[in-house]
Amino acid sequence: MQNSSSGRDIQLFGAMFLTVGFVDLMIIELFPAYALKLFGVVVTSPAAYAVKLHSPAVHFLIGYGFLFFRPWSWGLAVAYGAFGIVSEFMNQSAFGFHPVRSGFMATTALFMLYLVWRRALFGDHDQPNRSIAPPAPEVPS
Repeated sequence: MQNSSSGRDIQLFGAMFLTVGFVDLMIIELFPAYALKLFGVVVTSPAAYAVKLHSPAVHFLIGYGFLFFRPWSWGLAVAYGAFGIVSEFMNQSAFGFHPVRSGFMATTALFMLYLVWRRALFGDHDQPNRSIAPPAPEVPS
């Protein structure tokens, strides 16, 4: 098996994040009464619509960042994965065990491990290691 250093796998994940962001947006629009559960709390206030929009917004950002290997997208994806795992753990503590949601937690953790393994793709390899100022000539004393 050949090691993929080109990062097509990350770009494919980026395309999937963009797709999921679009699907999230459609679900929010088609089912506005859906009450989102975050960190063991059911969000039902008039501000719930704005709270629900965080999901497609973050998915779009991660998708864009993965497509173009933006360094910030790696951190955003790992932070959002941790956000999802902690939130779901608290939801299960408050509302009871759910096998599908447990599967979400497990696959999110595996995806985060995969991102740690592929982290080098998000580095800025095009720029040589240069200082801001040009090197000063040595002056004999």
